[in-house]
Amino acid sequence: MNTAPNLLDVFNNFFLSLYPVFLQSIINLALAILVITLGWLISQFFKLFVELLVEKTKLEELLQKTKLASYFEGFSFEEKASRILGEAVFWFVFLLFLMTATDILGLKLVTNFLKDLLYFIPKAVTAAFVVLAGFVFGDLMKKILYGVFRGFERKTADFASSIIKWSLVSFSFFTAFNVLGVATEFLNTLLFGFVLFFGLAGGLAFGLGGQELAREILESLRRKFK
Repeated sequence: MNTAPNLLDVFNNFFLSLYPVFLQSIINLALAILVITLGWLISQFFKLFVELLVEKTKLEELLQKTKLASYFEGFSFEEKASRILGEAVFWFVFLLFLMTATDILGLKLVTNFLKDLLYFIPKAVTAAFVVLAGFVFGDLMKKILYGVFRGFERKTADFASSIIKWSLVSFSFFTAFNVLGVATEFLNTLLFGFVLFFGLAGGLAFGLGGQELAREILESLRRKFK
């Protein structure tokens, strides 16, 4: 006799227990959408601000003065820089809001992924600047040493200065990979092998035919300081 009312009570209690959960889910979803929308608007503002700032600072003229423009030939670096930096700022700020939204929704796995991504971005930017600095200082040292060795034959001066340049560039790449945390132990082993290889190659080259080059260098020094 009481079976039907008992079933109704069970279903009624079940749906009543779901109501707070359902209501909380709706509230969380609305908050997440609000955060994402607000984040998109704020990110767009920062993007436009950075683009305008880069264009107003005349970055291309600054690069021409510092001789860095030669690394960005083939396109208008001022326009390219404003767009790239603007997009980078947009996504960095937007990811902060997106991470907040996923945390509100309880998506812990997605939140942790976005957090790792945000931690990685500064490392990637630092690594890029390290590599760029390696090329810039490598070229600078090559020009300085080429001037120092200008009393030698051209091929000798070019060879010696090029070794310094590419050594600095190679070191900058190894440093960048270390900043990124990419297989640090493997890179250290590779760097040791790299140094050992060039040491052996230099020793063999000198032993098999480097006497002539050494004689040429000493003769150039003798003529220079005579």
